[in-house]
Amino acid sequence: MCRYYLIMLSVLLVPFSSTLAQPGNAETYIQFIEEPDADSSTDCNQRGGLRISVINKHPDRIIDLQLDRYFAEVRQPGRSMFALRNGHKLALGCNIVMDSRQRWELLNASFISESEAVKRYGTIY
Repeated sequence: MCRYYLIMLSVLLVPFSSTLAQPGNAETYIQFIEEPDADSSTDCNQRGGLRISVINKHPDRIIDLQLDRYFAEVRQPGRSMFALRNGHKLALGCNIVMDSRQRWELLNASFISESEAVKRYGTIY
């Protein structure tokens, strides 16, 4: 009888646990955009560039991001790692620096709890 209840409980929890984890789906909620700065006197606007930002489009989950930066199509040392709240946008930089292109590439995106994000980074953007 106890075995029957354990099996039923595990069957009932499968949809719940898969909703919490949502493996492999976080990257589908990340979007990079390029837009002019609101202030037309910024260096980026003066060079004819656009501000690159990353947005978390998920309706209610924080996403842990890892990004690589490329300047003149050369990967730069270091890696940007941070947690981004749902619905938030974070400016990364200008798409033109010293007359060369700059861009960011998503390496990894995964859902993270608020407490884990604060523990890992101290700040959630």
